Amino acid sequence: MLGRSRLPFSHLPFSHRQCPSSPRIAARRLVSTALLAISAYLCGAAINPAAAEPADLEEDYGEFTARPEELASVAINDIVKSLRLNKTAMVLGRSVYDKSCASCHGADLKGVADQHTPDLTDAEWRFSGDDYQSGGVAKFPSDVEWTVRYGIRSGHPNARGAEVSMLAYDPKYRNEEDTKDFGDKEFLTPTEIDDVVEYVLQISGQRFDRLKAARGKALFNNNAKGNCVDCHGADGSGIDTFGSSNLTRKNLYLYGFDRTSIRESLVKGRHGTMPAFEGVLKPEEVKAVSVFVFSHAATSARSAPVRRGGGTRR
Repeated sequence: MLGRSRLPFSHLPFSHRQCPSSPRIAARRLVSTALLAISAYLCGAAINPAAAEPADLEEDYGEFTARPEELASVAINDIVKSLRLNKTAMVLGRSVYDKSCASCHGADLKGVADQHTPDLTDAEWRFSGDDYQSGGVAKFPSDVEWTVRYGIRSGHPNARGAEVSMLAYDPKYRNEEDTKDFGDKEFLTPTEIDDVVEYVLQISGQRFDRLKAARGKALFNNNAKGNCVDCHGADGSGIDTFGSSNLTRKNLYLYGFDRTSIRESLVKGRHGTMPAFEGVLKPEEVKAVSVFVFSHAATSARSAPVRRGGGTRR
């Protein structure tokens, strides 16, 4: 687990209250106590590899622990390769997360249903990464840093998801930008929306009306009508370059997967956002919280990435 620190020897619980009768005995007792302490620490680390870091590292700064400001000048993908830098990033990152992120993403990083935020501990990445060799499939701390720094549909020119959002098929729910792009045309009638809903229920493994779903599938793939295929892919599994939802997995739906919720998404559209923290957090804080979040994501997202749909999340 990233961020596991090594306890400095100065923190070992040596007993200085003993008054040994001779230097030789004192030395033996000191060595024995040290060995027991080291064994206890190693056993504890093995049992609980995600044990919390000490809240205050200031007295350890130097050879074994980096000062927070040191993080600012180091590339984030190099921070996780360093024991001393990563140790500081994990501690600082936990603090920053609790203050700036937990209210939306939950103290356990698993998302908050009412906030419509994703689980940050799973292996599903809503947006593509930047790794050239894997075509964005392999994810790195720098991919999280980009999202934290620039946000999602935040208004920042580098924000993720700025190119597309879920259109409201009922014109009266369209925002100014969507109205400018799509006008007030009703691309799907209420009956056709119901048909598309049944198709989405079908591909997500839920109970559905077969006749309606068949019509809904045609609308889903019709570029002049529903045109859902452009953002969600031919199989509905989503396209990571857009950050569109994988409709084949209902547990990944951020706005509910029941019939009523799916219909509401089609009728009213969805415009999920995340603020940009550039200029809000210090440079070292942006990197630290990104390292912290990345360390909690399921390892399969990094060690065995799977390409989704027609493209390559967070």
